[in-house]
Amino acid sequence: MPDFWHDTPLVESVAGFGDLVADGTVGLLGLSNFWGWQLERARRLADAAGIARADVFQYHHTYLRMRTDIAGPRFGQDGEFGTADGSILSYLRAEPGTTLVGYSPLLNGTYVRDDRRLDEAYDHPGTTHRLEALASVADETGATRNQVVLAWMLGGELPVVPLVGVSSLPQLEEALAAVDLELTDDQRRRLDAAH
Repeated sequence: MPDFWHDTPLVESVAGFGDLVADGTVGLLGLSNFWGWQLERARRLADAAGIARADVFQYHHTYLRMRTDIAGPRFGQDGEFGTADGSILSYLRAEPGTTLVGYSPLLNGTYVRDDRRLDEAYDHPGTTHRLEALASVADETGATRNQVVLAWMLGGELPVVPLVGVSSLPQLEEALAAVDLELTDDQRRRLDAAH
């Protein structure tokens, strides 16, 4: 299978997507799992051509921070590229009007299921501190850890839309209840400060 973004010059891809928006086939452009420099280049090419640019970016994003420098088959030469790491989050902060769609925000049940193990990329001291802060806020609010993670994503300074997958009605109801969970400024500060 050809790799669309490596086999097609970026300027052609950007023009093709611009055409799709211009003819009404697509209403809003989004890019998923790109390096930060690719996002910037694609958006600047679109601006220079006067065509629609991508303002939505989809990446793996959750409360815990993943190491992106682990060597292995799923990581590329430069590390993991499908994660909303510091460079992607910084880009969103610097570019008003952009939105992050965060997929796998609940880590396939890892926050609430003891039988689920965290991926090796989360094996670092920051994970312990963040899990402690998460458990504390969940206890204070009476919410599940999943609900706190989703509320943290929804109410933060960056525009984030969590992309949640569920396999049961109770999981859906749990996720939807997070919309109404309001974290205090102190709770959010403690969640954000845990490293």
